[in-house]
Parts: sequence; structure tokens; C-alpha cells
Amino acid sequence: MLTITRSVYHRIPVRQLQSIRWTIASATENINSHTRMEGQCKTEDVGFVVDTQPFTSVCEGKAEVLFPSTHDVFYNPVQEFNRDLSVAVLRVFAAEYKQQEREKKQKAEAKERKRLQKGETVKSTEENTSENSDSTSPSCNTTAACLTACDSTTAASPPITSLDTTCSSHNSTSTLPPETPRNPNPNNDSKYQILPPGVRDEDGIRILEGLAASGLRSIRYAREVGGVREIVANDISSQALECMRRNILHNKVDDIVKPSHNDASMVMYENRHPDRRFHAIDLDPYGSPHAFLDSAVQSVAEGGILLVTCTDMAVLCGNSPETCYSKYGAVSCRGRACHEMALRIVLQSLESHANRYGRYITPLLSLSADFYVRVIVRVQSSKLKCKESFTKVSWVYQCVGCETSTLLPLGRILVNGRSIKYQLSNGPPVIESCVHCGHKHQIAGPIWSAPIHDREFLGKIKSSLVEDDFVTYRRLYGMLTMLEEELEDVPLYYVLDKLCSVAGINLCKMVQFRSALLNAGYRVSMSHAAKASVKTDAPASFIWDVVRAWEKLHPANKERMSDDRPGKRILARESQSEVNFELHPDADPKSRKHDLLRFQQNPERNWGPKSRARTSLFHGDQEEKRTRHQGKKRKLPNGSTGAPNKVVKEVDNESVGETTLKS
Repeated sequence: MLTITRSVYHRIPVRQLQSIRWTIASATENINSHTRMEGQCKTEDVGFVVDTQPFTSVCEGKAEVLFPSTHDVFYNPVQEFNRDLSVAVLRVFAAEYKQQEREKKQKAEAKERKRLQKGETVKSTEENTSENSDSTSPSCNTTAACLTACDSTTAASPPITSLDTTCSSHNSTSTLPPETPRNPNPNNDSKYQILPPGVRDEDGIRILEGLAASGLRSIRYAREVGGVREIVANDISSQALECMRRNILHNKVDDIVKPSHNDASMVMYENRHPDRRFHAIDLDPYGSPHAFLDSAVQSVAEGGILLVTCTDMAVLCGNSPETCYSKYGAVSCRGRACHEMALRIVLQSLESHANRYGRYITPLLSLSADFYVRVIVRVQSSKLKCKESFTKVSWVYQCVGCETSTLLPLGRILVNGRSIKYQLSNGPPVIESCVHCGHKHQIAGPIWSAPIHDREFLGKIKSSLVEDDFVTYRRLYGMLTMLEEELEDVPLYYVLDKLCSVAGINLCKMVQFRSALLNAGYRVSMSHAAKASVKTDAPASFIWDVVRAWEKLHPANKERMSDDRPGKRILARESQSEVNFELHPDADPKSRKHDLLRFQQNPERNWGPKSRARTSLFHGDQEEKRTRHQGKKRKLPNGSTGAPNKVVKEVDNESVGETTLKS
């Protein structure tokens, strides 16, 4: 029987592990075929697993990737929604880019044609002028007569200019195609048809995937996105590079996808020259992308897009504000609206990095889903727009009792005719204690307070979706519909169950709560980040008036509330507005009426972010390890009856008494 000792195995070079694995698998296949069980053969002398199947195949979209091990397959099926959305976005962006390039070319040709026609017209005018001067009557032999003839010829130029304008407009009507409107209807599918995928386009876009791993995302872009010239799939791991090369050849996209073995930041720094920039850069790291943002905003082309994923949600949602500040330059705080705050912190960080190089961002799509946030922004250059950036970010004052949030922009712009002044905002916008519950405030931020979506771009993505192309089509369509319904100019949101929990009352129905806001003349929508979210432009005072009005219909047990509880203080205040809970026709959003898939259920067990990719062949069962260590701090020790979260230090009562007397 073929065996290998553990000590010798550890001395094998890393580059030879793959070939040795195949050799062992081949020999074991021939010698011990009768002991095979489900594609694997175990050698009891060593205690490790030998793969008789050299590769594991994973199919997603139109791509098929091969992994060299049946165990360490670094693939998370939950992220398929992320990749489907990226494919849909790049399809629209590539079509937009091609259309803009055609318009630029047509305008340049029309301008050149008009310039040539104008030159010919001027030349013919000069010839006509000379002919008129030669055919002048001999009786006009005085200098004054000649000057009069010249003046009359010069005065005849306006009709020639008018004739030239007529000719150019005639040529543009007969020769050039009609000019495309600047803001076409996004619901018109014919305006945004996707380009044929799988074919290299010499005039298409260049895409960079900075951390490609197996190359699955890049291969999907090559096979499902049209109008692509080149895709650079980069990874710093040599093993990932070998995996990428194998998958690129396996999917026959080597003419479009080019593997790269380098640090992602260095690849972007080397391509930051305007002639070498990428039109789209996709960054999906393990954890935070903060280390790549500086190089990304420099190496993306003018009008190009950045696709950035952040999976460090614990940091962005307020568990580690000091870490959040060191990575993103902003402080987060806990609250029910923490997921949208995470999105706005990432956008603020991108804007800050771009402003350092005279550039600014325009958010096209911002999404909080599953265990990550995903932002897609357009990057452009303008020093004047960079001056307006400090009006797009704000400080957040959040009450620690009722979680009422108040935003204060960093600055403001005063326009008086042609005079433009940039001034700091006056603050703070709140007093020391919350006016609703009397508790203190926490200060977080700065966060992005401008719109986080582009409805026109969202409409283009929806019109380009094809159900047969995406497994997650229903979720894509439902999520995009919810993003369109969100109020653009209202940062953050309330959560209905939190409002009722603070006041200690029975939960109000969402339709009734929305009707109360709509009947009062305010706008309201949901947020894609939370099921029971309420995004409205109504002031916080009216929100608590609605809560007090509902409490009168369903009284709370105030006697059991402590005096310092926020809900008791809120209910003790008098309402300042009348509240009407009569059902409003717009209380039920369209996405709910059409029964769209808006919020995904947990797809499987342990569906969160996977562990880092590992290269060791002596790997164990990660799921078993997680189960074994789940809640280990809460496990009951032998003979104990409680499950303390912390180990309580035993203290001698006599020593404590002596210390108290001495103090």
C-alpha cells in the first residue's frame, strides 16, 4: 500500500504538492480501487485524505471553474447575487460607454465637416468678391466708388452665413443619424439593449478585478458582458494564479481575460496614467477594501465606475468605532439604521480619497445585503465639484435612549448672483439632552448625506435584465424596485419595532403607520436594508406624536416603567399634531403589492462570509470545528447551574470590608 510519512511530507516544497497529489491519486486509483469510497481513498498509516478526483467543478452563470481540492473550495454560493448584480451593472455601463463614444465620434465628424464647409464658403466668397471688383463699370473710376463697391460686397456676407447654416443642418439631416437625446426614457428597452457577450471588442472597456482568486468573476464578465476589450484578473497568490490560468483556458476566454500576479495596489498605480486607466475596477476583498481605495480612485478612467464590496460589517455597524475611524476616516455607532450608515461611511471614504486628486464620485447604486455592503460609483474630475464635497457629508447626533438621529452638514454654500461663498455650518443642531427622552447624544460620522442611488441608472439595469441569464433574477428585480422607491434626499431611517419597543406599546402595523405619515402630508418609503424600516421626511417630533396617538388606542403599562426609561418620558409629553390612521391608498408600496422578492431568507446554514483561503492539505472539517466552538464561553462547567458570560473573580468578603473601612 502506498504510504508517505508525515515528516517527509512536511519537507516537500509547496510547488510540488500539486504534482505529488496527482501522483498519489493515480497510484491509489490503480492499487486500491476496491477501497474507494465516494471518490476518496484513506490511508490509515498517515491519517490524511488523498483525492482520487483531481478537480472539483463549480458552475455559475455561463462560467465553470475548477478547484484542485474537494475540501478547500473557496466558493460561497451566497455571493452569486453579488456577482449577478455586477454582471447586470457592467452590461449597462458597457452599452452606455459604446453609445457615448459613438456620439463623441459623430459630433467630432460633424464639427470637422462644418469647419470644412465653412472654409469652402469663405473661399467662394473671396472669389466672388474679386470677380465683382473686376467687373466694376469703368465710369466708377474714383477711389470713393471703389470703396463703395467693397463695402457693398462686405455687407453681403450675412446671407452667406445664413446659407452655410442651412447647408450644415441639411447635411446633418441627410447624412448623420439623428442625435440621441441626453436623457432618454429608461423604461424604453430599445435604448439600452445589451451588447453581444463573449466576443472581444477592440473599442470596448477595460476591466480590472483586483483580487480575482479563482477568476470566477472575471470569467463571468468575459462570457456574459458585451463590449469588453480586456479583463485583467489579478491576485497576489501564486496558487490563485495557477488556478486562474487553468480556469481561463478551460472556459476559452484567454483572448479577453489576462491573468496577473501582483499586488492589487501596484497594478492600479502602474495604470494610473490617463491613457492606461481602467473603465471599471472591481474590488471584492476579504474584509475591508481601505488599502486599495487610494490607488483605485487614481486608476479609474474619466467617467468610469468603481465596484467595491466591504464584508467587515461588525466594524462598519458600530462594534469597533476606533477601527472604523482608522480604516474609513469616520466613526460609526450602533443603532437600527447601522446598515445604511455603513453604506454612507464607505461612500464618504471614497469621496475623501477621490477629492485628494481633484476627483469626485457619483453614487449609482448602494446596497446592503446578506453580510456585506456593495457600492457602485462613477468617478469624474472637477476641482469645482470637489469644493462642494464638504456639503455632502454630515455629522450624526444620535440619542442613546430613543435613537433619534439629527444630521449636521459640515458646510454650506451661499449663492448671491455670481458670488459663491463656502461657509461652515452653525451648530450643534441639538441641545445637551434629547428633547424627546432627555438622554445624552452620541456623535458619529462624518457620513455621506447626499443621495446614494441614481434612479435613471437603476431603471436601465431593470430594463436590461433577462430572467434566463440570472439565477437570482427575482431577488435582483425586487431589490432594484425597492431602491427606486427609496426617498433620495432622506438619510437613515426608523425601525417600527424599535419605536414601539422604546415606548413599550404593542406593535403597530406598517400600513397604519405609513398612512399616518401620508395623511399628514409627509413622504414615506421603506429601506432595502431593513424589513420594518420607515424612511420619511417627517420631523422626529411628529414621529413620536404618531407613537403617542397609537398608545392612546392601545395603552401601555406605564406603572411598570422606570422613571428614567425613554418611553415613559416620551409618552408623558403632549402631542403637538393631530394623527389620522385612516388607510391611505399609497400606504402599501408597489414592490409589496406586486409580491416581489424583497428580503432574502437565510439560504443555508453558516451562510456568512467564509474563512480565508487555505493552502494546507492537512485541513479539517471547518463546519465541525465551528459547531464544536459555538458558544464555548457559555458552556456550563461541571457541577454549575448557571452559564455566566464572564468568569467572576472570587473576592474575600473580609478583605473587601477592610478596604471599605480604610477608604
